[in-house]
Amino acid sequence: MDKRAVVLITMLFLLSLSIVSAQPSLLLEVAQKSFKAKPGETISVPVVLSNVGNETAENVTLYVSGPAVEGFLYGSEFIKKVEPGEKIEKTLPIYIENPKAGVYELKVVARVGKMLTEVPISLRVITKVSYSIDIDVEDRYLFGEDVTITLKVSSSSNGVIFGDVSYEIYRENVSIAEKSVHNIFLYPEYPKNKWEYVIFLPKPVVGRYTILVRTNFGGLSKTITKSFEVYQRNLRYETKFEKGIIYVRVLDEEGNGVGGIPVIIEGTELKTDPYGIAFIEAKEPGTYHITLNLDGKIVETFVEVKKLFITYEQRNETLLVHVRDSAGKGIASVTIEAIGPLGKTYSVTDENGTALINLNETGFGSISLKAESDRYLGAEAIIAVKEPQKPETQTPTQTTSTPINQTTPIPPAKPKDYGNLPIILVLSAVLFGSTSYLALFRPLKFEEQLDRYYFVKVRAPRMRELQNFRYEKAINAVEARATKGRVTIEDGKVIWEIDKLEPGEEAFLQVIL
Repeated sequence: MDKRAVVLITMLFLLSLSIVSAQPSLLLEVAQKSFKAKPGETISVPVVLSNVGNETAENVTLYVSGPAVEGFLYGSEFIKKVEPGEKIEKTLPIYIENPKAGVYELKVVARVGKMLTEVPISLRVITKVSYSIDIDVEDRYLFGEDVTITLKVSSSSNGVIFGDVSYEIYRENVSIAEKSVHNIFLYPEYPKNKWEYVIFLPKPVVGRYTILVRTNFGGLSKTITKSFEVYQRNLRYETKFEKGIIYVRVLDEEGNGVGGIPVIIEGTELKTDPYGIAFIEAKEPGTYHITLNLDGKIVETFVEVKKLFITYEQRNETLLVHVRDSAGKGIASVTIEAIGPLGKTYSVTDENGTALINLNETGFGSISLKAESDRYLGAEAIIAVKEPQKPETQTPTQTTSTPINQTTPIPPAKPKDYGNLPIILVLSAVLFGSTSYLALFRPLKFEEQLDRYYFVKVRAPRMRELQNFRYEKAINAVEARATKGRVTIEDGKVIWEIDKLEPGEEAFLQVIL
């Protein structure tokens, strides 16, 4: 072999030895290779780093590496220099926030430049038992309502937990129900991390109730209680029939209307409005059955609906209308409306149920009668009345005998004396014309007496309303009634007051002497 070749090979070998010996050589040691922890804990990994080479290692990084899993934070250390033969001891922290339970494979890494030295370790995250319990129930229930209670368990654990739930229900410290539910599994993922259990109490009686719930999951026990009240209001009710309507009103202790109360009127199901009122129209007479549910207290009552019956008789130019109930009893203070060929008029029945209609105001022929009262169903009838015949008057004829051949001188005719007739005719024309004119702008009042009845009619002008009307009459009255307004008898006088009449509207006053 050529000497020069031998020398070249020797130099290359020595050069390679110098290059290898110039690199640092790091030795990484981890005394503990296996760890376990719960969420919220921190573990410390002790590490020993040795430089077994003959060169200084600079800018060395120590750190923990693991899978990209939420819930871990890894610590690290930076070492500026590690001299040959030097050993450095460090502790690397691992923060366990809230990862799922299980075993995780990690690495402890020492890095210098592009050179990595790794040591595997394992971390076991154990299950941390964490959960909450609740009782979903209202604070108060009306007597007669159903009560629904929901028991809830929610897990915030990082793994599967299982356990038992038991409950007890007391009314006024007396047990009325109890039950246990076993082997309930809760998982960390939604929605399997929740458990609910519904308890149904149908219409419990009045009283104070307490629910006691006990749980045990993963060895962790918890207890919770909650109370509710079933109460009954002191309700009262009123019923009445008025103007064709049956009314039911429910009131509380303070007299305020109570809404939402179930009411059944003759099979029709209703609920009271915010003012506590329920109503239906009564179309036929009879006894109406009413049922109320007053916070669970069932009350039954009745309302009697009566109907008016009318008969009549004509006496010359006066129509006597008799109003009675089904038993034949006369009904007082019933308004009678009569409409005939000439117009409309009103009257009010007396204590015997009789009203008088002046046929001169309605005319003769077909007459429509209507009887109305707030306390009864009204009545209507169409009748025919005849105009009475006026008696005929005959003037006797006197014959005067005149002797024959005797001439009786005939005095000259004198002009006939009409007295004040021309003036009366003029005044009548003026009065008639002015009355028609005044009817448009001024109120009209008519008065008439028939036997022991005295009638007054007032009509508002056709072009404007009549306000604050007042009528006074010094008369010895026994009773007085009107179709509108207020009537009083004071100190031998009848006083009739009306706040307002619409244009053309009429009102009637009847006075019994």
